[in-house]
Amino acid sequence: MKVMIDVDDVLTNFNRAFLEIANRLFSTPIDVEITVWEFHKCVPGLDLEKEMKVWEEIENTEDFYEKLPLYASQEDIQILKDVVNKKLAEVYLITARFPVKGKSVEEQTKNWVKKHIGLDLPVIVTSSKGKKCQKLGISIALDDAPHHIKDLIDHGIPTVVMDWPYNRYLNGLPRVRSLKEFLEKYLFSG
Repeated sequence: MKVMIDVDDVLTNFNRAFLEIANRLFSTPIDVEITVWEFHKCVPGLDLEKEMKVWEEIENTEDFYEKLPLYASQEDIQILKDVVNKKLAEVYLITARFPVKGKSVEEQTKNWVKKHIGLDLPVIVTSSKGKKCQKLGISIALDDAPHHIKDLIDHGIPTVVMDWPYNRYLNGLPRVRSLKEFLEKYLFSG
């Protein structure tokens, strides 16, 4: 079985990092529920112009992705390690991250995974996740971003939604609240 796992807001806490930068630049609140994909529509005090400045700050931060905080729990990570070490599935981390200063996105992501998870997993950077998963023969995918979820489904990839308020309008799809729940439900029970 081949499994695709998204990185941001599944393994890393990208949303938190974004909110912290916005707070540093514009004193916006950090503890905000992201209810829509566009941050300026749900973060008090953040308009589109300010949001663009946050994205610019991210692009200009050297090795930004290596510094992201962990979102997955230690239990999530241990189960992922068990899946990989027991060869229960081939795990691919597929991310649509954009380039930032410093090392390549792939290298930063691999370094983050080695540091926080202790595994050397294949990392693929692409905005065409559905097409890439189709080519790889992915059996099941876990993602949080509505546009990537749609792309994966459009390419015939069974997809589980990592539950966040901004993707709850997607109806009729299986959802999980953690990586552990995904792995237990779709790998250990299958």
